[in-house]
Amino acid sequence: SASANWRLMEPTLLLPTIIPIFFISYSPLTYLIWQILVRESTVFKKETCIYFNSSYTVVMDITQNDFLGGKIKLLQYQTGYRATSDSVLVSAIVQAKSGETILDVGTGTGIILFCLGSRISNLQMTGVDVQNELLALAQQNNILNQQNIEWIQEDITAKTSKIHGRQFHHVVTNPPFYREDIVRQNQQTATAFHQSISLDIWIRYCVKHIRPKGTLTLIHRPEALTEILTILSKTALGGIEVLPIYSKMNQEANRIIIKGILGSKKQLTIHPPFITHTADNKYTKEAEEILRNGKSLK
Repeated sequence: SASANWRLMEPTLLLPTIIPIFFISYSPLTYLIWQILVRESTVFKKETCIYFNSSYTVVMDITQNDFLGGKIKLLQYQTGYRATSDSVLVSAIVQAKSGETILDVGTGTGIILFCLGSRISNLQMTGVDVQNELLALAQQNNILNQQNIEWIQEDITAKTSKIHGRQFHHVVTNPPFYREDIVRQNQQTATAFHQSISLDIWIRYCVKHIRPKGTLTLIHRPEALTEILTILSKTALGGIEVLPIYSKMNQEANRIIIKGILGSKKQLTIHPPFITHTADNKYTKEAEEILRNGKSLK
């Protein structure tokens, strides 16, 4: 896998620096000069970036993308797993308070936590993921977004856990699932979107790290609802709420958001659908407020 010791290069500076890359021996001093040029550049506006490993050779194309109307800058791979509106929507439903603790399971490059950090101040946030490559970008995203999120490489199926015994006010997750519409030629995509870990293991890991009266919030496919509710019925989670997400009115749901409270005795609630697009393919006013302006979804 690619080295985690990457450095960002501005695309517009690539051409004038390509000669040193090929005709000058790799030198930390040379690279330092490049870095100064990059940091002083006033044209760092383009999306496509290039990363170099510790040997100063290109390892992967990266894009820098805006979320929440530009409030969040996210570095992510140009191919493979990429953050979507699913993560923005699920983050919007978490009703955390300043100072509370958040755990994101399967965090990827951190979009859920960055959305939460943009909306709520002074959160203590932790993201776990099995893929070191994604966590390396998440750490770079910390710098871009002036956050101090804790990133932990964690295989949730392992016998030992790096966060053993830790409990959080809120656990949030966008679990991996198989998507027919994505070509999985890239290992990151396959790992992120193919459900190689059972939902039972995934959800039980999440519940294990919720403190009493804390919440679990997840987003998934509608066809997984029965399985998810069955799993949750075997845990101490109650007060389950289900929010169907529709692309347009009079269409079937394409996602569901499920939320529960540890120790709650309240009955199941199914909310009216949340619709993201109008008939002419524009965001609804409600979706615009969340996806562009970073508002919460209550």
